[in-house]
Amino acid sequence: MRVFIIISILLFVTHSWAVSTVGVLAACTQEKCSPSSSSSVLAQFANQCAIESKALKCDELASENSAQAGLIRKCDVSQLCSQAEESTATEEMKSCVRGYTNSLIDTGVALKDMVVGFGNQIDATWENIKASEKLRSEFISQCNQSLACKKDLVKDDPRYASMSDQELGKISATALFVQVQDRKAYMQSMHRSVPNTKPPEMHPKDNELTESQKAKLADLSAIIKAKLKKEYQKFNCYTPNAQAEMACYAVGQVIDPTLLAGAAFKGARAIKALSKVEVLDAESARVAAAEKVVASRHFTGRADFIKKYVEYNPTTVAQNEKFIALAEKGKDANAYFVNIENSQMKFLNDSLKDKNLVTSLTNFHKDLVLKRMEELQKEFPELKISEYSDFKSLRFAFEGQVPKDLEKRLAAVFKESNDEFAKYMKDNGLLRTSDTPQDYFKAGYGRTADEAGIAARYARKTEPGELVSYKDSRLKSDLNAKVQSVEQDRVSLQQQLGQTKMVDGDTFKPEVFDIVRKNMGDSAAIKSALSNRYKLSTLSDKSVEDLQRYVKTSDEFSPGLMIAKRESANLNDAAQGGFTMDFVGLGASNMKGTADALAKSKDLDTALNEARKAEKAVTNDVNTQKQFFTKVVTESVEPGKIKSVCSGDDCVAIATKPLNEQEKVKVLSRVADSKYASKMRFAFVNDGVKSAETRNSLSTHGESIEKLLRKNLGSVMDPNKLEGVTFGIDMRTDTLNQGSVKLLMGQSPDLYLTKLEQKRIKEAFKQSVAEFNKAAAKNGPAARYEASP
Repeated sequence: MRVFIIISILLFVTHSWAVSTVGVLAACTQEKCSPSSSSSVLAQFANQCAIESKALKCDELASENSAQAGLIRKCDVSQLCSQAEESTATEEMKSCVRGYTNSLIDTGVALKDMVVGFGNQIDATWENIKASEKLRSEFISQCNQSLACKKDLVKDDPRYASMSDQELGKISATALFVQVQDRKAYMQSMHRSVPNTKPPEMHPKDNELTESQKAKLADLSAIIKAKLKKEYQKFNCYTPNAQAEMACYAVGQVIDPTLLAGAAFKGARAIKALSKVEVLDAESARVAAAEKVVASRHFTGRADFIKKYVEYNPTTVAQNEKFIALAEKGKDANAYFVNIENSQMKFLNDSLKDKNLVTSLTNFHKDLVLKRMEELQKEFPELKISEYSDFKSLRFAFEGQVPKDLEKRLAAVFKESNDEFAKYMKDNGLLRTSDTPQDYFKAGYGRTADEAGIAARYARKTEPGELVSYKDSRLKSDLNAKVQSVEQDRVSLQQQLGQTKMVDGDTFKPEVFDIVRKNMGDSAAIKSALSNRYKLSTLSDKSVEDLQRYVKTSDEFSPGLMIAKRESANLNDAAQGGFTMDFVGLGASNMKGTADALAKSKDLDTALNEARKAEKAVTNDVNTQKQFFTKVVTESVEPGKIKSVCSGDDCVAIATKPLNEQEKVKVLSRVADSKYASKMRFAFVNDGVKSAETRNSLSTHGESIEKLLRKNLGSVMDPNKLEGVTFGIDMRTDTLNQGSVKLLMGQSPDLYLTKLEQKRIKEAFKQSVAEFNKAAAKNGPAARYEASP
């Protein structure tokens, strides 16, 4: 359905693509009416075309691949006219839609699966390109020709509010851009105290575009087409229709404008797709080969980087304990707090499939910040700085003689550190070319640790490298409004679902939060999972939509966890094998606690205080589970055979002697015979795996397979029975991404599984392994694990 919507949208922008053929078409039309008066004009067009084609060696494109012959422009008079007549607005529009669709297919995106609407996607791309130095010249050039672009530049600047379109059109885009950037820098120096004078333009549905978004789409196409002509000279060899397809392919690809240099070659792939040719052109193949060479060169550098930073811990237990004690005083501490966090840690762990790399890059960012903080301390020796560090964040408290411009200085510390981090990641090839390390870390500032924490979370909406203050008027206004919005949703949902077993007190059961969180954006999956879990005969689309909004918004108020003693839970020393344990549903328990806190709150300050109380209760429960895990591990095997270490929300057990299957199942059975049966997931790694990096990656893969298994079983088995089963994924291989994987189980003594249920578990396990293999291929090296019977 949306493809047809996009077709109608793109009619608006086809004019800019047809302009290049207008001169030829006019001459051709005149030739028919008055041959003698226009033949010389056509001859000039043909001669110019021939010269350019020869210089670009356009004929080689056709000779290298005969299927492309029809896509290369021809320069004799008759064919020039024919090509111009074929390049109608309708035909170029069709080519554009085809290119845009191919770009989505190549990136694994389907229109129906977009989390945000098409209009929002255009807005996001526009803002990225507007901020991109690499596309600055193309942006300014197009903006000089577009009144809509100039209006967008100054939309938040009151100095231009009363200016007429005619007056604005006379000012160069360069001057406007510089003036707007200067004002933005000034406003930031004023602590972002002036609210936005103009609310953002909204559109009611994700398939309806505002006039502003239509104009942006037109300008985006022109900007990218100009860049393609510069980066890929042979772009001019193609017909207008082929160029339209390539340009729109690039529009679909360039969500991150830094990738545009490669868009030309991907544009060439769009032409191949149009020609029904599956072999990449030689130039694109050479680029792909070069990327592989670069990746291989950086493999050693990545290993060295991990070795240096994976165990890095900048604070002692005593320092963390001191900070936590100060933070727990709230405003009575009379201090200023800063929270710097890796806001993309879950995404990075899931997509990179390498927890050690994610830990290392997080620690490297901490190192950069701390070096600059040491310089601040030297400049102000009477400033008392307390530090805290955990697996995800770095926090500071400032007491004593605090400089008046402390916030400004801290903002500079964070931005400089963030810029250096992003540059190092890219220069050393430690991440994928599509990654955006400048967006990973966010920072907040406040008079309490929780104020700084919520400000850091709010910073996810702001520019990379920006320190956001809790006293920011926009933050206060937005978050107080959200507190009220969450309460309205809660009351409404209680009325809609009050007769179901989903309700727990003033909110909902933790499993509800877990299901919605894990399937956010997929309403069908949420409806199916909740209906199966709670035996619902009906569940309206409105309730599902409201639940997603409620869960997402309430989670924004979850307080950060603080742990004094941080131990690195990995299998680096597990040469004899071992296993990892990840707490299932910990995030859901925290979300439930936060939601309960918000139900008691009428404003932002109260919400933060109540949420912190709820977090302490969840933390106490987690600590109890860790103690239980340690007890089970030590009592399930012979004394001294295994050592356990816990950190954050996972634990590891390192064997001094290889574990047999009976011992592994005994651990699972002990856990299954407790209230934590479905609250822990296990992944076993055998002895004989020589590389520590491989051991850790294997365990991560095992945990991912277990997650898929529980998800797949959720729709075919009684959830109450699943609560009595503990799964362990035994990675029976010493080679990453291939080999045998076996499912081990522990089940409660009171639980009976029918033969059909046992069969479904085995089938779901095979399905989960296959799904993991398929997902892994999209994010990195292909996986070929085999489910062992």
